[in-house]
Amino acid sequence: MFSHGEEVVSHLRANRLKTRLAAVLYGLIACSYLIWRPTVFNPQAWWFSLLFYLASLYGIVLGILMLRSCWNTGCRPPAPRDFRPTVDVFVPVYTETAEMIEMTVIGAKEIDYPHETFLLDDGRRPEIKAIAEKHGVRYITRPDNRGAKAGNMNHALQFSTAEAIAVFDADHIATRESLDRLVGYLKDPAVGMVQAPQTFYNEDSFLYRDVIVGGGRWHEQLYFMDVLQSARDLSDGTTGVGTGVVYRRSTMDALGGFPETTLTEDLHISLMLHKRGIKTVWVNENVAWGVAAADVTEYYKTRRRWIYGNLQACAHERVLWCRGLRWQHRLAYAGRALNLLAGWQQLFFLVMPLYCLVTAYTPFVPNLFNMILIVSTQWILMLLLQQASAGYLRFVPSQVFSMGLMFVQIVATQGLLGKKMEWQISLKNVLGKVAVGKLFMHVLLLIISVVAITLSLLFATHVIERPGMTGERSIMIYMSTIWVVFNSWRSWRWISDSVKLTRRTHREYMFEVQSPVLDESGAWLATTTRLSTQQAEVRWLSAETRPQVGALMQIPMPGQTIRVRVKEVEGDMLEIECVDENSHDRLRRSLYSVDWHRQIRLSKHMRATQERGLGGDWQPCLIQGQWALRLTAPAGFTQERLMLAGEYEVGQELEIDQIVSEVVGRRRVMLGQEITPYRPVPRGLNDTDFHFYEVLLG
Repeated sequence: MFSHGEEVVSHLRANRLKTRLAAVLYGLIACSYLIWRPTVFNPQAWWFSLLFYLASLYGIVLGILMLRSCWNTGCRPPAPRDFRPTVDVFVPVYTETAEMIEMTVIGAKEIDYPHETFLLDDGRRPEIKAIAEKHGVRYITRPDNRGAKAGNMNHALQFSTAEAIAVFDADHIATRESLDRLVGYLKDPAVGMVQAPQTFYNEDSFLYRDVIVGGGRWHEQLYFMDVLQSARDLSDGTTGVGTGVVYRRSTMDALGGFPETTLTEDLHISLMLHKRGIKTVWVNENVAWGVAAADVTEYYKTRRRWIYGNLQACAHERVLWCRGLRWQHRLAYAGRALNLLAGWQQLFFLVMPLYCLVTAYTPFVPNLFNMILIVSTQWILMLLLQQASAGYLRFVPSQVFSMGLMFVQIVATQGLLGKKMEWQISLKNVLGKVAVGKLFMHVLLLIISVVAITLSLLFATHVIERPGMTGERSIMIYMSTIWVVFNSWRSWRWISDSVKLTRRTHREYMFEVQSPVLDESGAWLATTTRLSTQQAEVRWLSAETRPQVGALMQIPMPGQTIRVRVKEVEGDMLEIECVDENSHDRLRRSLYSVDWHRQIRLSKHMRATQERGLGGDWQPCLIQGQWALRLTAPAGFTQERLMLAGEYEVGQELEIDQIVSEVVGRRRVMLGQEITPYRPVPRGLNDTDFHFYEVLLG
């Protein structure tokens, strides 16, 4: 219904004046600050002053690199449709669950573009081979796991003869239009890789926050995917993310296959391509839906591998002094490495105020003017950076995630030394588990901070006398105490978010789907708000409509009606089971065709979608007893809209059942003209097509 890339560009353009003004102010204030700071180095702690200056310089350089990427972004036009090379789709798997792998295989096999699907099983499991046979895809395994994912795909290359290779990870369910959105860019013979963003369907993961930015719910990787990659694409500098990607086969052969020397073959491939002058393309459209880390254990595991492997690739390819890289690419890779090393800066800013509290030494000449200017400048620069990012760099979650990643970044610095780290498999679970042991270092930081604050209070109240404590040094003690409290808050938020947000996950992800819930006779009982194949969260029409355990119900979904049995009723939550395997499969396919319900849910926030008259608060209804959604006349339009599963005749009369004031009412309407979406909603895994119509009241 909308182009994600166009929505991002629309959002950034709407905020461009204030973001660029904030960026200019950031640069002016930062440069002035850096020029002034050496003039107030503390002669009694010169080395301490220098370290503080270098840490500040490090942060400002990272900020300027971020602002450079926010300055100008774009969105590529749709891929050419007159270039149709042969394609083989690789699905590399290892220890992921069979149910997850089966959904990925279904998605890969049912991509509309002609292709052959290869299931690459590095776990050598009979149940995975059975999935391949069930769905008629090619099954490939090997006797060992040398080279991990890259080695698995290299082994499969010998069985592939296609002109292009597409890769979807074991947990990434491709949309039917995925290859149509990517492959055409290979028409340019200079292009070797076409990459789409890594997007996730389990938005109850603790990586997500309940705020919408640029067409989607904010998550930890949103700035990288929407802004940074789009900016790099302007200079053909896109880097790979390992899934939702298409490679030109001849290019991969020239590289010698997927690189096995590092942990992140995706970024390593990008670097190798850019060194050889081969273009890479970024398509900021959602072509597959994966599983985000559901808890801190999986988050640490994946981020450690990513950071370690990215630093390893930068060191292996010598990005600072190798031949072949354009200056834009060299700057991008160097900036990426600097950002991944930010844990060391965070560590210094943790230790510095604690050191000041204990020793009373300051990293600048201790007086009130210097303290106010330095502290206020740091806060002004942080706020300007948030403003210049148009909402992508949000203050609270950014501060919390930078604290959470600190120790992972420090440990993963070993990647610069080229040392091989053992491959760690992500479990790809949607049900998170609280792992207190993973939070030990942050608990320890809290304890140390409490002790330091207690000491500062004892000094300030003269319970403990400190020789040579002047008024100016006392002011520094107070400032350091505030800084320690701020760092303690960040640690506490990381601990509490890791626990609280993990507990909101479910054993199977519950999609935010609105659909009628009917009894066996077709009477409307409730409307779902969240739904999985095992559970349903609903809004009851009334307390009397709640069914008994064992009752049969119907849930209309796009193009079909699913029959389920009630296993348990607890308030607004139902435990359900499908009446047979066929119903379970059809419900699963409906839910994991993510785009149709995600786009409807987010349409009220979409600028370009609203301009087409398709954005707003869509509500479920029934058309001739079948699933549909209706939208009251959106702002600037006079007619309401219907979203239907299937194509209807303009002028056709239909009966609509809808809820008005908690009462189901029926009326007859006539379909007006069909509305063409900005970009069509992808067909569902049930082969469902979606159409939009104006409604002429009957």
